[in-house]
Amino acid sequence: MPIPLSGVLSHPSLSPAEPVLLTGREHTARSVRWVHSSEILDIAPLLRGGELLLTGGFVLSEASPERQRRYIRELASRGVTGVAVETSEQGTGLPEALIDEAEQQGFALIQLGRTVPFVEVTESINAVLINDSVHRLRIADSLSDQLSTQLTSGSDLQGLAETLAASTDTHITVYDESGEPLAATHTAPQDPEESAEPLEAPITVHGVVTARLVLHPGPEPDPAVLDAALDRAPQAFGLALLRTRSPAPSSQATRALFHALQHPDHSETEFLPLVEASELSSAGTFVAVTAAHVSKGHLGALEHAMRRHGRQVLSHLAEGELLAIVALPSHIPEQARQTLVDDLRQAHDTDTRFHTLAVGPLARSTEHLPHTTAEARRCLEADLPTTAVRGVVDAADCSLRRLAHRLDADTALHDFVAEQLGGILQQPAQVRDRLLGTLETFFDCAASKTETAQRLHLRRQTLYQRLGKLSRCLGYDITGPDSPAALHVAVRLRQVLDRS
Repeated sequence: MPIPLSGVLSHPSLSPAEPVLLTGREHTARSVRWVHSSEILDIAPLLRGGELLLTGGFVLSEASPERQRRYIRELASRGVTGVAVETSEQGTGLPEALIDEAEQQGFALIQLGRTVPFVEVTESINAVLINDSVHRLRIADSLSDQLSTQLTSGSDLQGLAETLAASTDTHITVYDESGEPLAATHTAPQDPEESAEPLEAPITVHGVVTARLVLHPGPEPDPAVLDAALDRAPQAFGLALLRTRSPAPSSQATRALFHALQHPDHSETEFLPLVEASELSSAGTFVAVTAAHVSKGHLGALEHAMRRHGRQVLSHLAEGELLAIVALPSHIPEQARQTLVDDLRQAHDTDTRFHTLAVGPLARSTEHLPHTTAEARRCLEADLPTTAVRGVVDAADCSLRRLAHRLDADTALHDFVAEQLGGILQQPAQVRDRLLGTLETFFDCAASKTETAQRLHLRRQTLYQRLGKLSRCLGYDITGPDSPAALHVAVRLRQVLDRS
């Protein structure tokens, strides 16, 4: 199984480096799937999530504060468990920008006080991870063989449940989407001290979640066996459902709804009856949630987070892409949406196996379901995942970036930026970049001079000189209350257009 971060830091190959966890102390139980070393700043797109990254920090220490922050944001958005930076050669601590951004992201940043051979560290720890993976794969294959044998012999849901219960030493229950039991083995223990926490995995038919598999482990379960059951069993149970039960009208409507959302050339009159016939018939406000690289075995935690507080959810999983429509109370939709975002971030904090999630804008009617779906997906495109906070991109936090991404082909955007920032853009490259970086940080800090100076590590007098230079380039006082909104918009548009 993946090793917890605390276990990696105490491993005999890494502990001589005297690792100190500077941020993300609450996440020492997070899993490390692989240990990797690299000095490349643009390493995030090459990672899959769950890695501990080792770096000497030479290139990183010479990068600008904004690039250091983006380095942390990109790693966090990919679901990387943490980064360990060696500081013994530099003789100094880690840059404040790195520490501050890691703190904001809830990301594990480790300082290595002594030099250790990274090759030996990666080989030693990854060998342990590989051996465990092979062991888990054998368990999973054995379980799949048992369930496949039951399926080919004509076993129904109850037969599969009994086979799974015997193989995993757990009690098994299968529920449909309305909460009615479809199959069950022995009654689950009522005393919580008699068993571990129940585990749940969605069962999909044609990509649509139509039932739930719940495992009630005993007091000392084998994690490898439980992981194998959550990963392999749902597919077998889905096949049994498909063979033994006719699709309910609501399931057929749900499947048609997701097909329509993936091919959004439909009118409201086509969406409305599909929603009314699905499990969301009583809801009037919706939001889309998307994620990539999600396996069926890892879908349960996401489903649980989305269903908290009694929320209704329709989910579709195809080729690793999750698309879910979550129904929210129509009388407090904004507050309910923020609660959903918070719940998803909490789920990400406890399980980093997922890549970045995205939550789309509110859809206040069925007419806007295609919009929230498209915008949630847009949040996972281009550079927008770098805006993720604790693994979740909130569409509300990147509205202007989404718009710029949508209209990027239009030269009007580039003309607008050139018009508003022309005086700055005409400066020599080094001066231009310094002034633009100062202006971006100034707006990021809500025009607070004190916070801007702290973030840029500038003396107040130096900051005042730069703000004065900016005002002269633009022809007006950018620090005054009448600073035009167009300037703010142009700065944000330029950030997006330069990265696209």
